[in-house]
Amino acid sequence: MKTMKKLTMLLAGLLVAAVLLGAGAIVAGGITKGWPQFAAFEQKGETRNTQVVNSLKREQQVVLLSLGIQGISERTENSVFMGIDVPGTQKVTFIEYSFNAKLGIEGKDVEIVPVGDNGYMIFIPEFIFIGHSGTKFRVAAEKNGALSWMTPNIDTAEMINTILDDEAQKEYINTNREILQEQALAFYTGIIKGVAPDADVRLEFRG
Repeated sequence: MKTMKKLTMLLAGLLVAAVLLGAGAIVAGGITKGWPQFAAFEQKGETRNTQVVNSLKREQQVVLLSLGIQGISERTENSVFMGIDVPGTQKVTFIEYSFNAKLGIEGKDVEIVPVGDNGYMIFIPEFIFIGHSGTKFRVAAEKNGALSWMTPNIDTAEMINTILDDEAQKEYINTNREILQEQALAFYTGIIKGVAPDADVRLEFRG
């Protein structure tokens, strides 16, 4: 009787194991053959889009162009009496300057919109003057008239500030706007193509 009971339990255990192995083989075969419930093609496409968008979401400022700027700034002052320039009181100062300017955009203000199955529309904000480095200024020359002592000295610090003030920064951007647009297109297209080589990338410049 005990022998029969042990044999029955053994057969039952083998039957359960066979059922489990068979189920595992069926599931594996279904995955290999591409059952619809295992082939989430739509989900895969959405994941690719998310990866591309996240790779473009840069919070820091993006430098698109670095300029090496050199020039000479001239400032002339003279004394005036009753609306008439006084001869011989003229003072002229020439300042030679050079610096590297960085132009670009605020990365956090870039907007990326997926379009269709394989397209992206990227909205680029206004270009900005990010900063400068390697700044060098020196008084290159001065010309003073015989009566120049009547005219206050020229403020060289003010001259330097004018070279880098808001109006000057806007001028650097406007002068190089076409190049900045080309750089923005190359920069963001390169990132997207690195993840999705067949993607259709379009840019729109705001501001």
